[in-house]
Amino acid sequence: MSHPLLERHIERQAVKPLYLFYGDEEFLMNRALARLEAGLRDDQGEPPVKSLFYAPSPKPRTASRDDQDEPSGKPVREAQEVEMAEFLAEARVATLWGPGQLLVMRRLELNAAAFKAINAYLDHPAPRTWVVLMAEGAKNRDLAKNPVGGRLQKEEAALGFSRLREGELHQWLTREARQLGKNLTLDAAQRLVEMVGDNLAELSQELEKLALFAGPENTLTPALVTQLTSHSRTYNIFALVEALGTPGFHQRLTSLGQLLDLGEQPVKILGMLARQVRFLIRVKEGAGANPMELARSLGVQQWQLKGLPQQAARFSDAALRRHLAMLHRVDLNLKTSTGNPRLWLEWALIKMGPG
Repeated sequence: MSHPLLERHIERQAVKPLYLFYGDEEFLMNRALARLEAGLRDDQGEPPVKSLFYAPSPKPRTASRDDQDEPSGKPVREAQEVEMAEFLAEARVATLWGPGQLLVMRRLELNAAAFKAINAYLDHPAPRTWVVLMAEGAKNRDLAKNPVGGRLQKEEAALGFSRLREGELHQWLTREARQLGKNLTLDAAQRLVEMVGDNLAELSQELEKLALFAGPENTLTPALVTQLTSHSRTYNIFALVEALGTPGFHQRLTSLGQLLDLGEQPVKILGMLARQVRFLIRVKEGAGANPMELARSLGVQQWQLKGLPQQAARFSDAALRRHLAMLHRVDLNLKTSTGNPRLWLEWALIKMGPG
C-alpha cells in the first residue's frame, strides 16, 4: 500500500496529471512514486520515461538513491535544478517512447509563485505526461495558505505523508510483514521499534532481514527480533546512547566496538552522541513540562522520550555541558588530526560517565 487515494486512482485507471506529495515521511513518498511509475506501465510492461529535477536550493545537493535507476531499471534522466516554469515547460515537450513521461520535482517550496504555476498547469495539463511535485516537510497548513492548495485537495491530487505515531508504526509493520508472508505479533512489532527506532527505511530493511532469518517459521516473535536486530548498526547506535550515564565505561566501549565492526562511520557515531547529550540538556531544562510539548520542541515523537528523564537525572547540568564541549573537541580532532578515530571516541566515552 502506497497511499489510499493513489491506489484507488491506479485501480480505476484515473491517474491525475499532477500530484503534490507533501509531508515528513520521505520513505512513504518514494514508495508512492515507485508505485505510480509501476502503475503507469503500458500493456507491454513499458514504463514511462522518467525525468528527475530539483527545485533551486542555495545549498549544494549531494547524490542519493533518488537519482538512480528506480524502480523500472531504465536510466533516469540526469537530475538537475530548474525553476518551476522551466520544469512545467519541460512537461509539455512530448516524448516518442513508451506510454508517456513521468516528471518529478523534488525539494519544492510551497510559495505563492509555485501555487500560481501549478494552477496554470492544472488548467491545461500536457497529454501523456504525469507530473509529481514533492514538497518534503510541507504541512497541511502550507496548503491552506493558498486557494490552489484547496483545489489540489478537492481534486484528490494532494497526497500527504505524515510521520507515523507509535501505534501506527506497529500497524504498518504488521501490514508489511503480511506482504512478506509473515505474521508479526504486536509484541514483536513493539520490540522492533524499540530496537531500531522509527525510521521507516531502516524498519523495512530490518523486517525483510527478519523474514529471511525466520525461514519457514510463519510467526515473527520478540525473541527473533532481539536475536537478529542486536547485530544491526541501528540497534547498536541506540544501545550506545542508552549506555551514557551507566556506571563504568565497559558497556559504552562494547557498543562502540560493535558499531565500528559493523562499519558505522565515526563521524555518525559522534553526531548521535552529541544529539543525545543535547536531548538530555533540553530534558533537564524542561523538567516537569508537558511530554507532548517537550517532544514537539525536541522534534521527536512522544514515545521516544521514554527513558530520557531517568537518564538525564544521572547527570548534572555542568557535566552535560562539559560532555558536549568535549564532543565538539573530538569532532575537531577527527577532522584535523591523523590520529585513530576509534581512540578519540573511546577517550570521550570513558569520560562520559554520570555525575
